Amino acid sequence: MPVAPNRNNPGTQAAAIAVAGILGFLAIFFLITRISQQAERGDVQLNLGDDKFFIGNAQDLADKIDDEDVFGGDPLLISGLGNDRDVWVQHIGDDAETGWLVFAVRPDDAPRNCVAEWQRDSSTFVDSCNGTVYPDDGDGLRQYGVEVVDGQVVATIVTADS
Repeated sequence: MPVAPNRNNPGTQAAAIAVAGILGFLAIFFLITRISQQAERGDVQLNLGDDKFFIGNAQDLADKIDDEDVFGGDPLLISGLGNDRDVWVQHIGDDAETGWLVFAVRPDDAPRNCVAEWQRDSSTFVDSCNGTVYPDDGDGLRQYGVEVVDGQVVATIVTADS
């Protein structure tokens, strides 16, 4: 029984694959270029990730922050929210539903190694680089929105200018 000749030329198949690869590359390049142009003009707002950060149960966190044996009565330091946005989570008062504060651990223009460190004796934060003193509510540092939703502390970390 004769075998039918193979009409699929390997050279033709290779050329088709090469053309498809080039067209795919050009399409991706065009999309990336177009999106970046629109973003530069302000037509597109790139928001990578969610702007809400669920920190935890309000009552549990308030108890831990206020308890000398758990966190030493210190605010909670959370590192790396949204890249280099390290934040302090502070609770002031007796009601777990209110009194929450979330603020940056450093001034906006400070290098990452400069941190407003909690000073338990004075209940203040002191900048490790220049000695600036901040009150226990973080006044003078970037403040982020925070609310208690269904018993959970939720912070809004991404801001319009971030």
